[in-house]
Amino acid sequence: MPRLSIGMPLYNNARTLRRALNSLQAQTFYDFQALLSDDGSSDETVRIAEEFALHDSRFVVVRQPKNLNYGNFRFVLNAADTELFLFAPGDDWWEPKFVEECVRALDADVNAVGAVSLVTFVDDAFSPTLAQSTKSLRGSVIENLDTYIRNPSDNSRMYGVFRTASARRAFPKSDHFAFDWTFSAATLLFGTHIEVQQALMFRETTPSPNYVKYIRRDAANAWNRIFPLSAMTASLLFEKQIPVRMRTLRALAAANLHAHITYIREFHPRYWSNCGWLLTRIMWRL
Repeated sequence: MPRLSIGMPLYNNARTLRRALNSLQAQTFYDFQALLSDDGSSDETVRIAEEFALHDSRFVVVRQPKNLNYGNFRFVLNAADTELFLFAPGDDWWEPKFVEECVRALDADVNAVGAVSLVTFVDDAFSPTLAQSTKSLRGSVIENLDTYIRNPSDNSRMYGVFRTASARRAFPKSDHFAFDWTFSAATLLFGTHIEVQQALMFRETTPSPNYVKYIRRDAANAWNRIFPLSAMTASLLFEKQIPVRMRTLRALAAANLHAHITYIREFHPRYWSNCGWLLTRIMWRL
């Protein structure tokens, strides 16, 4: 039985998939199995994935009969039967020692539930920059949740190596905008996070306006559009039942207000021009 499962949820990743798979094959930590789950791609994603699986038995390809969207992440995680698990997006890539160093960090700390290296964002228009979201969280559960919720940022920490059992318990049951923030926050109920002090992972920069558009795509109703983190908040409070303390509630309120401001600035400029100053002032007070 391999020690690590790699789950790769795919959707139209033909442009970057060879780079991603080549970098996984080059890992110095060889003891893994990889499930490549295609979510109805219309490009050459499946052909490329099957080509790799043909030559490397560690890679298995699954084609979903219908589009799962965020549920594809849940699918690859639930399919894992190993001690450790790694989400591997089809547009990211890794230095050869990424997995080895993350596993080494987890082996050295029984209290840690996840480990991720420093992450470099690559953008053709700008110089590479380090992600701000991978810092170690090694305090109490309350301290870690408060720190994380106040600034989840790009959430690159989700793409580290996790203990599979804890990752499954942390993954939300519902699909919603910022499900990845829900996941990372919930893992902190089961242990701490470690940042490996080497830049071993690379991600392409996603333009900020794209995330705002995802709000409308993912919202189940008007309330979820206007308050984009409301579903995430409900999942953390009622499904995951995170410890409720005043500073945690303040952190959630500030995060929700920030997301609300981001949305109305884009889609409701008149409301923003009339009330933006007040909303911003309230947010900073939180």
